[in-house]
Amino acid sequence: MNRIIKYLIWALVLGGLSYFAYTKLGQNKAKLEENAKASQERNTIIPVVTGKAEMANLEGNFNVVGNFAPFKKVAISSETAGKVISLNFDNGSVVQAGANLATVDNDLLRIQMETTKTNLAKAENDLTRLQRLLGEGGVTQQQIDDVKIQIDNLKQQIKGSEKQISMSYIKAPISGFVTNKMIEKGSLVAPGMQLAMITNISRLKMQVYLTEEQVVTVKKGQRIGMKADLFPDRNFEGTVTFIDVNADLSRRYLVEIEIANTGDVLKSGMTGTVYFKGGASRQVLSVPREAIVGSLQDAKIYVVENNKAVLRPVVTGSVFGNKVQIKEGVEAGVEIVVSGQINLQDGMDINVAGN
Repeated sequence: MNRIIKYLIWALVLGGLSYFAYTKLGQNKAKLEENAKASQERNTIIPVVTGKAEMANLEGNFNVVGNFAPFKKVAISSETAGKVISLNFDNGSVVQAGANLATVDNDLLRIQMETTKTNLAKAENDLTRLQRLLGEGGVTQQQIDDVKIQIDNLKQQIKGSEKQISMSYIKAPISGFVTNKMIEKGSLVAPGMQLAMITNISRLKMQVYLTEEQVVTVKKGQRIGMKADLFPDRNFEGTVTFIDVNADLSRRYLVEIEIANTGDVLKSGMTGTVYFKGGASRQVLSVPREAIVGSLQDAKIYVVENNKAVLRPVVTGSVFGNKVQIKEGVEAGVEIVVSGQINLQDGMDINVAGN
C-alpha cells in the first residue's frame, strides 16, 4: 500500500514538472514570435534620404567620355591549306601593306603548273602542224577546233595554278603592328584560318555616344578638342568623320572623331574626354545621378507617395556634372529618393531621414 502511494506521489510530481515546463516553453515561444514580428515590422520601414526633381541649367557645351579605337584593324588569314615553310613576322612587328608575311608550301602546285605548260607547248605545236595539213586535206576542221579548245583549257589551268601559288604567299592587308600571333613555322593552316592581327594606330578614332539633343549639334568635318585620361596635360584635336544615323538600344548615337597619333603615343582602348561646343544653354528637368536605379538605358526612380517608395521608369537624356536629364517619368517638384535605395522594394514604407 505504501509503495502504491509513493508511486502516485512521484507521478504527480513528474506531471507537475512537465506541465510547468510545457507552459514555460509556450510562453517563451510566444514571446519570441512577438519580438520577431515587431522586429519585422520595424525593418519594413526603411530610412531614406530624399530630394526633388528640379530644373537645372544644361550648358550648350558638353563633355563626353569615350574610347580610342584603331584607325584600322584587320585579321591576317590564310587563303589556302598546307604547311607554313617560312614566317616573316612576330608579335610587335611593324609591317607594310603588301609585305610577304608567310609562305605555305606550294611545290606541288608548281609541279602541276610546269606540267600544264609542257602540255600547252605540245598542243600549240600540234595546232601548227594540223593547220599546215588542213590545206592538203589530211585533217578536218573539227580536229583543229578540238586542239584550239584544248589550248584554251590549258591556259585557264595555268591561270588557276598561278592564282593558287599566289595565295600561298600570305601578305599584309594593311600597314601596322602585328598582334595575336597564332602560328609558327611548320604549322598547318587551312583556308580562312586566322594567323594574327594587324592594328594600325598611326591614326585613331575616338568613339563616343551622344544623346539626340547632343548629336544634332555635331557636324561631319567639325574640329573637336579632347584629352586622354593618361595624359591630362596634353591637348589633342581631331575631325568628326562619322555620325551614326541609327541609335543603339540605349538611344545613343555613335560619333567617331579621327585624330593623328604622332609617335604612337596613344594606344587603342585608352579612354579620354571629348569637349563639344554645342548650342545654347537651356533649362531641363534633372535629378541627382545617385537617384537613378539601374543603368541609364533602363533607368528607374523611387518617388515618395504617402510615405511609400514607388518605383517609376524614366527616360533619361544628357548627363551633366552629377545630374541626369529626365525626359519622361517624373515632373518638376516631385520628391524622390536619392539615398537608401539598396534596401528598397516597390511600395515599401519609408522614413525620410533628411533632404
